[in-house]
Amino acid sequence: MKIKSLSVLLLLIICIIGLSFSVMAADVFKDTYRVRVVVHGGIADPFWKTFEKGVKDAAANHPDLEVTYSGPANFDLTKFISDLQTAIAAEPDALVCTLTEPVAMDSILRPVIKDGMPVIAVNAPDLRLQDERIPVNTYVGEDSYFIGVKAARETLKRFKPERAIYVNHHPGASNIEARGRGYIETLKENGVPAEQLNITSDAVKGAEIVAAYIQSHPETDAIFSGNTQRTEAIVVRLEDEGIKVGEEIKIAQMDMSPSILDYIKQGKVMFALDQQQYMQGYLGVEFAYLKAKFGMNPPPPPVSTGPGVITKEDVDFIETLAAQDYR
Repeated sequence: MKIKSLSVLLLLIICIIGLSFSVMAADVFKDTYRVRVVVHGGIADPFWKTFEKGVKDAAANHPDLEVTYSGPANFDLTKFISDLQTAIAAEPDALVCTLTEPVAMDSILRPVIKDGMPVIAVNAPDLRLQDERIPVNTYVGEDSYFIGVKAARETLKRFKPERAIYVNHHPGASNIEARGRGYIETLKENGVPAEQLNITSDAVKGAEIVAAYIQSHPETDAIFSGNTQRTEAIVVRLEDEGIKVGEEIKIAQMDMSPSILDYIKQGKVMFALDQQQYMQGYLGVEFAYLKAKFGMNPPPPPVSTGPGVITKEDVDFIETLAAQDYR
């Protein structure tokens, strides 16, 4: 009888302790954690659709997580800054954003970081000196300057250009410009004349700018392009001029699309560099959620997601993943 009474008492104590932990958990955790994701876009671009899939898949992992994704339809720094301010005004539990123009974003982000809002940078880092950088919790993405270095080195493995250009589709975006510096400086160190050509955010207009440049610099035989839509337009425009793309002019590509993968198969594009933007979106949201809910600090920056080099030998496997918006 005493043993039975002791068992009942022990069960009662366990129940009370369990109830106490439940009450404590209810006090600690919210019903819903809100994360805002803001990118410079354009969000209709296939590149950002893959990034967005990573965001959505991470959000689907957690029933108490609500994610709002925003950015300009086409690259527009003014609209991006406005979207960022709107996201912060909503007072989310955490923010995930590209550091597209750190100088302009500095006064916007520092106060909310100081007030305790977790901020995870993705895709575009703050490339200023260490003590000048916005103190985000971490950065997930590519090393922009090294992307350019890698593109130049991979090009030089295949041939030595007479003249090369880096086509900048987002003038003013610090990460895009850093790629160009890495590419140009590496080629110049190896005796190849190279320069950056601003082609605007309009793919058709950009292709015309490239065609005009090549008419005035016919020795140009290498291009590094940082966007799939711009490359697709450039290839069509140059072929309209009778230029044999892949032979007379060789292209190194940042990121990919079904058309780019097909161009790699055909030999019109030498290779593509993959920064794995699905992973950027996915990990950005996961780190934000873990920091907001549990106070868990993410790995220190940079959490590198690339680049990987995609050649003709890789295309069949990559095409399968690209069709599902993973690559």
